[in-house]
Formats: sequence, structure tokens, C-alpha cells
Amino acid sequence: MKRLILIAVICCSAITMAYAQDSQGGTPLSFDLKNISGDVDLVNVQPPDLAKLAMEDADRASKSEPYRIGITLSADFSLLNSGTWTDLPLQNASLWRLTVKSESAKAIGFGYSSFFMPDGARLFLYNKDRSMVLGAFTSINNTDNHFFANEKVKGDEITLELFVPNKVKNSVSLHITELYYFYRTDESEINKSSGSCEVNVICSPEGDNWQNQKKGICKLDIKIGSNWFNCSGSLVNNTSQDCTPYVLLADHCHYDGGYASTSDYNSWVFYFHYEASTCSGTSASGTQSKTGCTLKAHDTYGSNSTGSDFCLVQINSAIATSYNVYYNGWDRTNTATSSGVCIHHPAGDIMKISTFTSTPTSYNVGGTGTHWLTYWAATTNGHGVTEQGSSGSSLFNSSGKIIGTLTGGNSYCSSPNQPDYFGKMYYHWDQNGSTSAKRLKDWLDPTNTGVTSLAGAASCGTTCTQPTTQATSFTSTSITNTSMTVGW
Repeated sequence: MKRLILIAVICCSAITMAYAQDSQGGTPLSFDLKNISGDVDLVNVQPPDLAKLAMEDADRASKSEPYRIGITLSADFSLLNSGTWTDLPLQNASLWRLTVKSESAKAIGFGYSSFFMPDGARLFLYNKDRSMVLGAFTSINNTDNHFFANEKVKGDEITLELFVPNKVKNSVSLHITELYYFYRTDESEINKSSGSCEVNVICSPEGDNWQNQKKGICKLDIKIGSNWFNCSGSLVNNTSQDCTPYVLLADHCHYDGGYASTSDYNSWVFYFHYEASTCSGTSASGTQSKTGCTLKAHDTYGSNSTGSDFCLVQINSAIATSYNVYYNGWDRTNTATSSGVCIHHPAGDIMKISTFTSTPTSYNVGGTGTHWLTYWAATTNGHGVTEQGSSGSSLFNSSGKIIGTLTGGNSYCSSPNQPDYFGKMYYHWDQNGSTSAKRLKDWLDPTNTGVTSLAGAASCGTTCTQPTTQATSFTSTSITNTSMTVGW
């Protein structure tokens, strides 16, 4: 612990803000304080054995298990045992800073067992070159259980900076007990991680009819115990059309020898608009994120391969209209469609689109008729398939409604004509069990209207019309295959 005294002199500086998590924005005060000391408490955290993780991940890939991106390390950083305090007499305030380094991490996040920001307190996090800044986290981020988690920050050296007025200094609480070490999330790597055959969702003609639907698609950072994984999911509309932020994904996405815990769900991060702005682009822009969710319903496919492999969670806070998201519609009839797409994040990459132009067939995976079997078509800009990280992504029919969620399959860029299979919305609805914890019915039709399909919504109480025809300038190849790989 160190203490410094500084007379504040403000100057101007530029800062690049990255992903938008629920926060107040702004710039860390130290960026604009002239002559502030750079002598800040630095704590080194022992990194994991990356060679061992690589061997484990190769084995996971061979079994088509979820795509692991990081692990959780134990930590113990608080305002009492770590960091450097700087007095700001002119502002009757104090500044607390702590730099945490874990060698070779692509990104770092933190889990807080105790987090409370009184009015006026502001917490920021930023990396060494200040290319990514999170915050300000303030009293709006307080929770009843005082738990908090922040999304990952790029780099292996992250600084936390807390500004607190002296009159409320005794009320602030910050205790970090988990360090999230991500070894697969550097953009220079992740934007090249999916196969070369994949097609960006912005590409024409593949994405032309799906620009509403993509706004509901999210990449998920999923915590299960000590491991972190990537899956894909989608916001889904409900008959109350009240913008409840339900996200639909696959059951096997939140199972890794056991299901995620309540605290695990509170750490999940949902990234919307994680996509390139051009067809040939490799970098995401305009990404926005939400942190934390609550489990609502799921089957048991992840634990015993029984059921249609669905999971429904609710993001813990409402999604602001400025996020420009879309609550995707659904069709729960057991009716096949002649064409459609899957929109997903293969290997945690920027958003991709895969197209089918032949009618899916019913397929038995977790029971009789639990899934749709789908073959992908070659298109103008590639031959989109699915990969690890695509798990949980939505299969859309020609009317732009979700009819299934991805479980797995044998499609790869090296074998694009092999099929994949998606758990049916029909089965998710009420075939996995008779209680609200085992079906979608109670959550997506809370008013018990009995409707069999629902259009998507751009905002509360409004719907968007989806063209009924899909671009048809694609070549379709149908190959019979009976050997399937379970799980992505």
C-alpha cells in the first residue's frame, strides 16, 4: 500500500473507448492529471500452464466440446491490502490505483465478492497502452448481494482506478477474489480463428435479408466453475412484447462436468454487434455488452444427452434502446422450411452467416424428433458452416423466425457438405418437461395466448416485417451422412 499527495492540474488527453458495458463513460482522472506519479502498486499473478491448457483444448476439440477461452485464478485484492492511494486536496477526494499483471494473458477480467460504489465514486479499468477503457462503474452498478464482474480488458497488464470523494470514502467497498485469465481472446488471433469458408453477416447477398435478426445475436463469454467458454445465442421476443432480455442458447453451453452456479451466471458477458462493417472485414466495431444473467429454464442434454438441448437465461438488467438490438421471433410448429440461415460466432469470431437451401429433416439425437438435420449451401462469398463457439446459435426459417438452436454436427470448412443438427423450438417449447424450469412456453408466452409463432421486435410493442423469400442464387449440395459428432 502506498499513499501519495497530488495537487490536481487538469490537461487534455485523447482516449479510445472500447466495448460498451453498462457504465457512465468518461475518462480516468489520472489521464488528465499533470505530474501525477506513475509509481503505482503492481501485483504479478502467476499465469496458468498454457502448454497444458493447449493439450486439454486439443482433446476438447476432438470431442466437439464447448470452445474454452480462459480460466479463473484465485485473487485477493482490496482497498485495504493492495493499491496506491493518492490524496487530491483540491477536490476533497482520493484516488486509488492498482496494476495487476499476469504474463501472456490475451485479456483479463475480475470477479468482485464485494462491490459497493457510493454516490460520487467512479471505478475505471484500462490496459497498459490505454487502448481499452471500461467505466465509469458507479452506484448504478451496485447489486443487492454486492457481487460484480467486469468484462475482459485486452492485454496482460490491467490498471484499476477508483476516484472517491473523501466524505464517502468509508462507504466504498471493493474486494476482488477472482482473476479471469483469457488466453484466446486477442483480436489479432480471434478474428482469424474461424475457418476461411465462413461468411461475414454483412456480406451481400447472404446477409441482405437478415440485418434485423443479426441485431439480436450475441457472443457469450460463459463461466462454468474455473473455466470460461464461448457460445452463441439470441435475444428472443415474448408475447407480452415487453423487451424482457431473454437469451436462448444450448444446454450443453452451460455444462462442464456440472452446471454453472448462480455466481457463474452473474459473470457471463453478452456481446452484441460483434461483427465487421464490411464483407471482407476482420475486426469488430460498434460492439456493446451486458454482464450477468439469471437462469430461467433448460433441459438436461448437457449432462445426459437427453432432450432438445436448450437453455434460456435472462440478462440481469434491461437493454437500453441505444444498443439497437432486436428481439428475434420464433416458430414453434414442427414444420420444416425450404430455406434459411444460421447466424453465429464460430470459434468466438466476428458474426458469420451460414445458408441452407434444402429442407431440414427431423432427426433423433436426445430423443425422438428432437432436432432438425441441416445441410449448408455454397453461396456467393463462401460456404458457411458451424464450429466450436457456434453452439447455441439460432436456425432461422425463411420468415426470419427461430426454429432451432445448434447442438453440433460434422460440418467444417474442409467438409462443408456434412450436416449439422439443431434442437427444435417445437421440442424446446413444452416437450422436455411439464414445469416452467424445463420448457420455453411459460417464458415466451407468459400471457398464454397459445400462438405458434411470433414476429421479432425492434423495440417494445413493435414488430419488424421479414421478407418471405430468401436469396436463391446459391448452389445446394445434398449428401447423405449417418455418422454424427455430438456437441459443438
